[in-house]
Amino acid sequence: MIRHSRIFNPIKQTREMDTSEFIRYIRLRELCEWFPVGEESTMKRVEEIRQDFYEANSDATKDRLDEIWGFVCPMIAKNPALARFIVDHNATKSGYFFPWLMTIVQSPSAALELAYGNGFDTYGNWVNGIPEEDEIDDFVKNVPTLVYQRERQFLMADLVSSVKENGQRDRQAFEHRLPIAVDLGAGRMAWARYHGFKFDSAYLKVVAVDKDPGIDPEELFKPFASCNRYGISSTLEYLGLEFQRADILPWLATTDLRDVDLIMLGGVASYFPLPAFTEAVIKPAYRILREGGSFFFDLQLECPQYEWTIKLFGWPEMKLAKSAAEAIDQVEKIRRQLWDAGLKFNAEYHVDTACANPSAVMIIFQKL
Repeated sequence: MIRHSRIFNPIKQTREMDTSEFIRYIRLRELCEWFPVGEESTMKRVEEIRQDFYEANSDATKDRLDEIWGFVCPMIAKNPALARFIVDHNATKSGYFFPWLMTIVQSPSAALELAYGNGFDTYGNWVNGIPEEDEIDDFVKNVPTLVYQRERQFLMADLVSSVKENGQRDRQAFEHRLPIAVDLGAGRMAWARYHGFKFDSAYLKVVAVDKDPGIDPEELFKPFASCNRYGISSTLEYLGLEFQRADILPWLATTDLRDVDLIMLGGVASYFPLPAFTEAVIKPAYRILREGGSFFFDLQLECPQYEWTIKLFGWPEMKLAKSAAEAIDQVEKIRRQLWDAGLKFNAEYHVDTACANPSAVMIIFQKL
């Protein structure tokens, strides 16, 4: 008997849905229903949104407003649910919501920064800390997909911190090899930047892989480089952070890294059928992991928050499991097949509890 796995909610206890969350849940359901296939927003509604947007943001240049509107107008015209959302939430008054719609298409990794209240304004400037009085603030704090984004990043930060702590505790054992953590599809590495992680090349090497051409790693991680253990500025290399600009699948297939302690791939698995994900990602990950090393990924679930996000903002369709139990059953089936083929993993399943209605299962495979 080999099938070691456990299921638990490590971040928060299961709880009842409170009144405000229940109301949001019902509104999500309504918004999903407000997306008739093939239907378009009325020209009158689109024109009202355009006028409100230009009036509310009149202090920005007309060229900049024209650039933003030229990009988002087709999204609104094709999507009555998005048009209704903009009107209901006064999103035309926000200095950040329309630029965020652009960012979803232009730089998805930057778009995820909205979970932490960061984004481009109507002037084209990047802002760390959107003002609470902006109309987008409630959206940032309460939309379930962004709430889950923060929860997932907390767990990822904990995983990397554990690897670093092992390096500190067992420094003598690692005398000839630093522990290695790999962040695939790293984006802007929110787990490190917002959750208190401190790089230290004496105990850990972190390899970040992402193809986004908009990421400048030296600029992005300047806060880390100015806050090292000696209180002096230093290079990313000194911090133990290596950024590689690459597509994750070819990188996994060709990297010469070995004996990796942790591989993380957040928010990607649901874009693959699980068998394809197994061949393209899990098997190559097993090849480069050390014995006892871990591979983290997550699966999104069929629930209003993802149905709403996909329909409202035009995100790519995902392969959504109907429930946490179904997602776990699917992964366990894959894990048994891997075990029978000689690729032996333990598994832990962390069910998203940031929302009373679970939106994802986070999975940690440990190589045996």
